[in-house]
Amino acid sequence: MQGRDRGEAWRGANQAWDVIGLLLSGILVVGGLGWLLDLWLGFHYLFLPIGMVVGVGIAIWMTYRKQTQEPPNPRGPE
Repeated sequence: MQGRDRGEAWRGANQAWDVIGLLLSGILVVGGLGWLLDLWLGFHYLFLPIGMVVGVGIAIWMTYRKQTQEPPNPRGPE
């Protein structure tokens, strides 16, 4: 990896782990809320898959927002 610093070499791996973490947390958190809603309302796995799909959608939206925003200025606000 000549000509590149060590931090830049790992940037792609960090982005991949960010995406994996967001997807898993979206599925678990919103799917978990759907499961709790199923228990509370007495349904048998109605809101769990809905929550999981909504969680994936939120995670994809958050990933898009994170990847398209401008990087912060290391020198602070100007």
